[in-house]
Amino acid sequence: MADTLTNREIADVFTTIADTMEVLGEDVFRTRAYRRASEAIADLPVPLATLRAQGELIAVPGIGKAIADKIAELLDTGQLAFYERLRAKVPAGVLELLRVPNVGPRTAGRLYTELGITSIAGLKAAAEGGKLNGVKGFGPKTVATLLRDIAAAETRDQRTLLFEALRAADSFITALGAACPAVQQATYAGSLRRGRETIGDLDILAATTEPGIVVQAFTTLPLVARVESSGREKATVFLHNGLQADLIAIEPALWGAALQHFTGSKAHNIRFRELALARGLSFSEHGFKPLSGGAALPCATEEDVYAAIGLPWIAPELRENQGEFEAAAAGRLPQLVELDDIRADLHMHSDWSDGKASIRAMAEAARAQGYTHMALTDHSAFLGITNGLDGERLRQQAAEVAALNSDYATSGISFRILHGVEVDITADGGLALPDDVLAALDIVVASPHVKLSQPPEQATERLLRAIRNPHVDILGHPTGRLIGSRPGSEIDLDAIARAAADTGTLLEINAGPERLDLDAPSVRRVLELGAKLTIDSDAHHPDNLQWLRLGVLTARRGWAQAKDVANTWPLATLLEWIAA
Repeated sequence: MADTLTNREIADVFTTIADTMEVLGEDVFRTRAYRRASEAIADLPVPLATLRAQGELIAVPGIGKAIADKIAELLDTGQLAFYERLRAKVPAGVLELLRVPNVGPRTAGRLYTELGITSIAGLKAAAEGGKLNGVKGFGPKTVATLLRDIAAAETRDQRTLLFEALRAADSFITALGAACPAVQQATYAGSLRRGRETIGDLDILAATTEPGIVVQAFTTLPLVARVESSGREKATVFLHNGLQADLIAIEPALWGAALQHFTGSKAHNIRFRELALARGLSFSEHGFKPLSGGAALPCATEEDVYAAIGLPWIAPELRENQGEFEAAAAGRLPQLVELDDIRADLHMHSDWSDGKASIRAMAEAARAQGYTHMALTDHSAFLGITNGLDGERLRQQAAEVAALNSDYATSGISFRILHGVEVDITADGGLALPDDVLAALDIVVASPHVKLSQPPEQATERLLRAIRNPHVDILGHPTGRLIGSRPGSEIDLDAIARAAADTGTLLEINAGPERLDLDAPSVRRVLELGAKLTIDSDAHHPDNLQWLRLGVLTARRGWAQAKDVANTWPLATLLEWIAA
């Protein structure tokens, strides 16, 4: 039936339309319209069919009458004649080329029309066989990078980004609780609860004495597109955003045991069961059972679960069997940084460069988060696409920042905007702005944006040179990676961490959903070597400030404490650190 199409499936249709039109070189404004519609549909919390029935489709930003008519055709017939006609013009394999990092629709179109390449395998053969030699835009270095990107595409992680999974899980749990009073408590488990950067599917646990009622409510939520299976205590569904969600309804007395069991990881749980066996206990989602027989110990809380093997509670983010059991036994578990510890965001952009809001709007969003200060760090004038600032525009911007700070002070509002910049690190480790311009700023974030495929020695030396510049306070997204699409620079992390510790340069966990750079293992290592961190949203819109949650989860997975993170420090402490 056509009405089984999910929001994600319809969004994917419009994305494919936009990609195909761009491959064909069609009108850029029409292409953007389809892409905006796809993004709007993917973010909808309710099914398109419901909005259509209520006559509210065109009320959705990005959906006009023409798009609404196409949505209706898809809902009614399961097909779209315009889409089928367009798709017939381009072999499907050409669009598969877009899975290769740095191959956009226009490049894919050129590869197809000029060389007849219609698949990733064909592109790989052309690159390896020298068929790209002499083709405009494909020099030896570009071809070498292309082969690396093809390898990444062949093994690309198809899992869901942490941000998208968290948003879906939060919405689903809220909806389940509102729809079913029989739910006493509910949460997500699995890799999502451990804060991993990508997620396979959602594991939802619900405590209840009426599992059948909860399962029925779960499978009939508006967010559900299709029910895969449904039983007395378990169900599997697919949501309109394409994610799979599994429900396990649990007796309240078993809550702690089930939550520990289904949170994982596999390696943590294996080690946990070994420790239980050493105490004469077997463990499952139903709790403990003495090997010698006797009454079961169900465990209503996770604290009870860990106490049964003589350990304090271990935070989910640490459950990877990477030393957490030994630390727990020795009383050395870190007091992990919390989202509520964050006092500031030290990397964000405004409409002075490529941001989407004014400085005041970004400042008010920061105040709404409860922050006491923030750093405005628009791009430097280096990459033309970012509308970056040169020295003169930074001086003009400084006047606006000073006026806003004066307004806050006059109004008795204790909030401070630090005037900074995100300065580009050039390929040789120089900075895109002169020292005298940087010296006039409150804070400087230096970030690599180009030439990320340099050899490790060169990539490392580039960052070391930036770290040693006395005006650089923060090294932004140090590797430049994008999760699932760009691996980022290979760097000597130990050398970077030691240099940062020596100079007092803060290393950033960029909380952008596709970045999370530094990643969690790197965070743990740089902390071991004495460096300090900052967790930043890199926000380009007020809504992006919520990304800090992702950065905090990453920091926690890296065993970071509040004292390790400059965003948790009072403003005076931060300014003293920068001055020193």
